Amino acid sequence: MLRIVFVFLLTTVVSSSAYRPVVLMHGIISNAAGMEELAGWIRTSFPGTYVRSIEIGNGKTDSFLMPINKQIEEFCGTIYSDDQLRQGFNLLGYSQGSMIVRGAVERCSLPVYNLITLSGLHQGIFGIPYLLQLPEEYRELITKYAYEYQVQNLVSSANYWHDPYQLDKYISDCNFLPDINNEGEARNEIYLIVPKESGWFMGYKPNSLDVETWNNSRQFTEDLIGLRTLWEQGKIFTFTSHVRHQDVTHEPNRDFILENIFPFFNNTIS
Repeated sequence: MLRIVFVFLLTTVVSSSAYRPVVLMHGIISNAAGMEELAGWIRTSFPGTYVRSIEIGNGKTDSFLMPINKQIEEFCGTIYSDDQLRQGFNLLGYSQGSMIVRGAVERCSLPVYNLITLSGLHQGIFGIPYLLQLPEEYRELITKYAYEYQVQNLVSSANYWHDPYQLDKYISDCNFLPDINNEGEARNEIYLIVPKESGWFMGYKPNSLDVETWNNSRQFTEDLIGLRTLWEQGKIFTFTSHVRHQDVTHEPNRDFILENIFPFFNNTIS
Protein backbone atom coordinates (compact mmCIF):
# COMPACT_ATOMS: atom_id res chain seq x y z
CA MET A 1 0.00 0.00 0.00
CA LEU A 2 1.38 3.40 -0.93
CA ARG A 3 1.91 5.96 1.82
CA ILE A 4 2.30 9.58 0.85
CA VAL A 5 4.64 12.10 2.46
CA PHE A 6 4.32 15.82 1.82
CA VAL A 7 7.09 18.17 2.98
CA PHE A 8 6.84 21.97 2.98
CA LEU A 9 10.08 23.93 3.30
CA LEU A 10 8.87 27.17 4.83
CA THR A 11 12.15 29.00 5.48
CA THR A 12 15.67 28.84 4.15
CA VAL A 13 18.03 30.44 6.69
CA VAL A 14 20.14 28.08 8.82
CA SER A 15 22.19 29.27 11.77
CA SER A 16 24.58 27.28 13.94
CA SER A 17 24.43 25.76 17.42
CA ALA A 18 21.81 23.34 18.82
CA TYR A 19 19.57 21.27 16.61
CA ARG A 20 16.21 22.92 16.04
CA PRO A 21 13.44 21.39 18.21
CA VAL A 22 10.93 18.99 16.66
CA VAL A 23 7.20 18.92 17.38
CA LEU A 24 5.15 15.81 16.56
CA MET A 25 1.37 15.40 16.22
CA HIS A 26 -0.18 11.93 16.22
CA GLY A 27 -3.11 10.62 14.21
CA ILE A 28 -6.68 9.62 15.03
CA ILE A 29 -7.39 6.98 17.72
CA SER A 30 -3.90 7.52 19.10
CA ASN A 31 -2.01 9.68 21.57
CA ALA A 32 1.37 11.28 22.09
CA ALA A 33 2.91 7.95 23.09
CA GLY A 34 2.12 6.65 19.61
CA MET A 35 4.86 8.91 18.23
CA GLU A 36 7.49 7.91 20.78
CA GLU A 37 9.23 5.42 18.48
CA LEU A 38 9.77 8.17 15.91
CA ALA A 39 10.81 10.58 18.65
CA GLY A 40 13.46 8.09 19.79
CA TRP A 41 14.94 7.87 16.29
CA ILE A 42 15.16 11.67 16.15
CA ARG A 43 16.93 11.90 19.53
CA THR A 44 19.41 9.21 18.47
CA SER A 45 20.17 10.76 15.10
CA PHE A 46 20.35 14.34 16.35
CA PRO A 47 21.64 14.19 19.95
CA GLY A 48 20.31 16.85 22.27
CA THR A 49 17.27 17.66 20.11
CA TYR A 50 14.24 18.78 22.08
CA VAL A 51 11.34 16.64 20.81
CA ARG A 52 7.79 17.43 21.91
CA SER A 53 4.96 15.03 21.07
CA ILE A 54 1.72 16.92 21.57
CA GLU A 55 -1.21 15.47 23.52
CA ILE A 56 -4.60 17.10 22.99
CA GLY A 57 -7.14 16.47 25.71
CA ASN A 58 -7.15 12.80 26.71
CA GLY A 59 -5.53 11.62 23.49
CA LYS A 60 -7.31 8.69 21.87
CA THR A 61 -10.90 9.66 22.68
CA ASP A 62 -10.55 13.37 22.04
CA SER A 63 -8.68 12.65 18.80
CA PHE A 64 -12.02 11.72 17.23
CA LEU A 65 -14.58 13.29 19.58
CA MET A 66 -13.16 16.82 19.53
CA PRO A 67 -13.75 19.00 16.43
CA ILE A 68 -10.59 19.75 14.47
CA ASN A 69 -10.91 23.50 14.96
CA LYS A 70 -10.85 22.98 18.73
CA GLN A 71 -7.91 20.59 18.44
CA ILE A 72 -5.97 23.23 16.52
CA GLU A 73 -6.72 25.83 19.19
CA GLU A 74 -5.39 23.52 21.90
CA PHE A 75 -2.38 22.57 19.79
CA CYS A 76 -1.42 26.21 19.27
CA GLY A 77 -1.95 26.97 22.96
CA THR A 78 0.45 24.17 23.88
CA ILE A 79 3.07 25.49 21.47
CA TYR A 80 2.74 29.06 22.75
CA SER A 81 3.24 27.91 26.35
CA ASP A 82 6.48 26.01 25.63
CA ASP A 83 9.47 28.33 26.03
CA GLN A 84 11.77 25.87 24.26
CA LEU A 85 9.86 26.36 21.00
CA ARG A 86 9.98 30.15 20.84
CA GLN A 87 13.03 30.29 18.56
CA GLY A 88 11.43 28.03 15.98
CA PHE A 89 11.01 24.32 15.35
CA ASN A 90 10.44 21.62 12.75
CA LEU A 91 6.87 20.34 12.73
CA LEU A 92 5.64 16.88 11.72
CA GLY A 93 2.05 15.61 11.66
CA TYR A 94 0.86 12.11 10.87
CA SER A 95 -2.53 11.25 9.29
CA GLN A 96 -5.18 13.40 11.03
CA GLY A 97 -2.27 15.14 12.71
CA SER A 98 -1.33 16.46 9.27
CA MET A 99 -4.54 18.50 9.28
CA ILE A 100 -3.87 19.82 12.76
CA VAL A 101 -0.31 20.93 12.03
CA ARG A 102 -1.17 22.56 8.71
CA GLY A 103 -4.15 24.32 10.27
CA ALA A 104 -1.89 25.53 13.06
CA VAL A 105 0.66 26.92 10.60
CA GLU A 106 -2.02 28.74 8.63
CA ARG A 107 -3.87 30.16 11.62
CA CYS A 108 -1.43 30.63 14.48
CA SER A 109 1.69 32.31 13.06
CA LEU A 110 3.96 29.67 14.55
CA PRO A 111 7.76 29.91 14.04
CA VAL A 112 7.89 26.75 11.91
CA TYR A 113 11.01 26.02 9.87
CA ASN A 114 9.99 22.81 8.05
CA LEU A 115 6.42 21.51 7.88
CA ILE A 116 6.31 17.74 7.26
CA THR A 117 3.16 15.66 6.86
CA LEU A 118 3.12 11.86 6.73
CA SER A 119 0.10 10.18 5.11
CA GLY A 120 -1.60 13.55 5.07
CA LEU A 121 -5.30 14.15 4.50
CA HIS A 122 -5.00 17.50 2.75
CA GLN A 123 -7.91 16.96 0.38
CA GLY A 124 -9.93 15.19 3.04
CA ILE A 125 -11.34 11.68 3.06
CA PHE A 126 -14.29 9.98 1.37
CA GLY A 127 -14.78 6.27 1.85
CA ILE A 128 -15.01 3.61 4.50
CA PRO A 129 -11.40 2.30 4.86
CA TYR A 130 -10.09 5.27 6.82
CA LEU A 131 -13.16 5.23 9.08
CA LEU A 132 -12.63 1.60 10.09
CA GLN A 133 -10.52 2.92 12.95
CA LEU A 134 -13.64 4.47 14.46
CA PRO A 135 -16.42 2.73 16.43
CA GLU A 136 -19.17 1.53 14.09
CA GLU A 137 -21.77 4.01 15.29
CA TYR A 138 -19.51 6.93 14.40
CA ARG A 139 -18.74 5.51 10.97
CA GLU A 140 -22.46 5.43 10.24
CA LEU A 141 -22.92 9.00 11.43
CA ILE A 142 -20.23 10.28 9.09
CA THR A 143 -21.18 8.31 5.99
CA LYS A 144 -24.87 9.29 6.31
CA TYR A 145 -24.90 12.64 8.09
CA ALA A 146 -21.40 14.12 7.88
CA TYR A 147 -22.54 17.65 7.07
CA GLU A 148 -25.26 17.88 9.70
CA TYR A 149 -24.52 20.46 12.40
CA GLN A 150 -24.54 17.97 15.27
CA VAL A 151 -22.13 15.58 13.53
CA GLN A 152 -19.77 18.37 12.51
CA ASN A 153 -19.51 19.29 16.17
CA LEU A 154 -19.13 15.72 17.38
CA VAL A 155 -16.74 13.70 15.20
CA SER A 156 -13.41 15.08 13.95
CA SER A 157 -13.44 13.09 10.69
CA ALA A 158 -16.65 14.81 9.62
CA ASN A 159 -14.69 18.06 9.49
CA TYR A 160 -12.66 16.78 6.54
CA TRP A 161 -15.21 14.48 4.88
CA HIS A 162 -14.95 15.54 1.23
CA ASP A 163 -17.92 14.14 -0.68
CA PRO A 164 -17.41 14.73 -4.44
CA TYR A 165 -21.15 14.23 -5.01
CA GLN A 166 -22.19 16.91 -2.48
CA LEU A 167 -19.68 19.67 -3.14
CA ASP A 168 -22.10 22.52 -2.48
CA LYS A 169 -23.01 21.04 0.89
CA TYR A 170 -19.34 20.34 1.59
CA ILE A 171 -18.43 23.98 0.96
CA SER A 172 -21.32 25.40 2.97
CA ASP A 173 -21.58 22.97 5.90
CA CYS A 174 -18.17 21.36 6.47
CA ASN A 175 -16.64 23.29 9.35
CA PHE A 176 -12.95 22.86 8.67
CA LEU A 177 -11.50 21.62 5.37
CA PRO A 178 -13.07 24.14 2.95
CA ASP A 179 -11.74 26.94 5.15
CA ILE A 180 -8.21 25.61 5.59
CA ASN A 181 -8.03 24.88 1.83
CA ASN A 182 -9.38 28.36 1.07
CA GLU A 183 -12.21 27.04 -1.12
CA GLY A 184 -14.94 29.51 -0.11
CA GLU A 185 -16.05 32.53 -2.11
CA ALA A 186 -14.23 34.89 0.24
CA ARG A 187 -10.50 34.14 0.03
CA ASN A 188 -8.41 34.32 3.18
CA GLU A 189 -5.24 36.04 2.04
CA ILE A 190 -3.24 35.08 5.14
CA TYR A 191 -3.44 31.31 4.46
CA LEU A 192 -0.33 29.62 2.99
CA ILE A 193 -0.69 26.71 1.88
CA VAL A 194 -9.97 9.20 1.03
CA PRO A 195 -8.15 8.82 -1.40
CA LYS A 196 -4.62 8.00 -0.22
CA GLU A 197 -3.55 10.62 -2.78
CA SER A 198 -4.97 13.30 -0.46
CA GLY A 199 -1.49 13.48 1.07
CA TRP A 200 -0.33 15.09 -2.17
CA PHE A 201 -3.39 17.36 -2.40
CA MET A 202 -4.94 14.89 -4.82
CA GLY A 203 -8.67 14.38 -4.39
CA TYR A 204 -11.67 13.15 -6.31
CA LYS A 205 -12.91 15.14 -9.27
CA PRO A 206 -16.40 16.68 -8.88
CA ASN A 207 -19.17 14.06 -9.15
CA SER A 208 -16.62 11.34 -9.75
CA LEU A 209 -14.35 8.85 -8.00
CA ASP A 210 -11.55 9.57 -10.46
CA VAL A 211 -8.50 11.08 -8.78
CA GLU A 212 -7.08 14.31 -10.19
CA THR A 213 -3.36 15.00 -10.10
CA TRP A 214 -2.30 17.35 -7.32
CA ASN A 215 -1.01 20.04 -9.67
CA ASN A 216 -4.46 20.13 -11.29
CA SER A 217 -6.22 20.70 -7.98
CA ARG A 218 -7.81 24.07 -7.22
CA GLN A 219 -5.36 24.52 -4.36
CA PHE A 220 -2.50 24.42 -6.85
CA THR A 221 -3.90 25.98 -10.05
CA GLU A 222 -5.50 28.92 -8.21
CA ASP A 223 -2.71 29.07 -5.61
CA LEU A 224 -5.37 29.12 -2.89
CA ILE A 225 -2.92 28.42 -0.07
CA GLY A 226 0.40 29.18 -1.76
CA LEU A 227 1.14 25.68 -3.08
CA ARG A 228 2.05 26.87 -6.56
CA THR A 229 4.23 29.63 -5.14
CA LEU A 230 6.08 27.18 -2.86
CA TRP A 231 6.50 24.74 -5.77
CA GLU A 232 7.94 27.44 -8.03
CA GLN A 233 10.37 28.37 -5.24
CA GLY A 234 11.51 24.75 -4.90
CA LYS A 235 10.14 24.47 -1.37
CA ILE A 236 7.86 21.45 -1.76
CA PHE A 237 9.14 17.88 -1.64
CA THR A 238 7.11 14.68 -2.09
CA PHE A 239 8.04 11.10 -1.23
CA THR A 240 6.24 7.77 -1.42
CA SER A 241 6.76 4.87 0.98
CA HIS A 242 5.29 1.38 0.74
CA VAL A 243 3.99 0.39 4.15
CA ARG A 244 0.55 0.14 5.73
CA HIS A 245 -0.98 3.34 7.06
CA GLN A 246 -0.59 2.21 10.68
CA ASP A 247 3.13 1.49 10.14
CA VAL A 248 4.13 4.88 8.77
CA THR A 249 5.79 6.15 11.97
CA HIS A 250 7.05 2.75 13.14
CA GLU A 251 9.83 0.22 12.50
CA PRO A 252 8.63 -1.07 9.09
CA ASN A 253 9.08 2.47 7.73
CA ARG A 254 12.25 3.34 9.64
CA ASP A 255 14.70 3.23 6.72
CA PHE A 256 12.41 5.36 4.57
CA ILE A 257 12.05 7.99 7.29
CA LEU A 258 15.78 8.09 8.03
CA GLU A 259 16.62 8.55 4.36
CA ASN A 260 13.89 10.95 3.24
CA ILE A 261 12.51 12.76 6.29
CA PHE A 262 15.45 13.14 8.65
CA PRO A 263 17.41 15.52 6.37
CA PHE A 264 14.69 18.06 7.17
CA PHE A 265 15.56 17.83 10.88
CA ASN A 266 19.27 18.47 10.25
CA ASN A 267 19.19 22.21 10.94
CA THR A 268 20.19 24.32 13.91
CA ILE A 269 19.34 27.47 15.86
CA SER A 270 21.71 29.87 17.59
